[in-house]
Amino acid sequence: MKRFVTLFLALVLFLSASCPVHAKKKNSTSNPSLDVSAPSVLLMEAETGTILYQKKEHTPRPPASVTKVMTLCLIFDAIEKNQIALTDEVTVSEYAASMGGSQVFLEAGEVQTVETLIKCISVASANDACVACKLRNKEPVIRG
Repeated sequence: MKRFVTLFLALVLFLSASCPVHAKKKNSTSNPSLDVSAPSVLLMEAETGTILYQKKEHTPRPPASVTKVMTLCLIFDAIEKNQIALTDEVTVSEYAASMGGSQVFLEAGEVQTVETLIKCISVASANDACVACKLRNKEPVIRG
């Protein structure tokens, strides 16, 4: 699951919803190429390191949502260490609910599963979900 989410996040970050992707066939025997409107892209298969698609991959670009990707890494590490589970429930704090920017409009006192918060962070880049699911002193803020 961690590999899938990593690949999914790479796609989300580099091929965001506002960047249309159209598959075109070079010819009937070759793999399809992508026409991506993003300024630069690097898509790599995580396990083998095989580059699946690249476009101006060496052009310096500012990072996008690195904090959210790192939050997801901490969540998945905690899951691997059996500190939390996808089914654990998280009570949203007032502080988490007050986050601005990209959000899914969680309400203070609302209860969501870790799995739902992962989806909110991955799909909506939700600041409120990141803060709700944060870890304090390596102990998860989990109820349940």
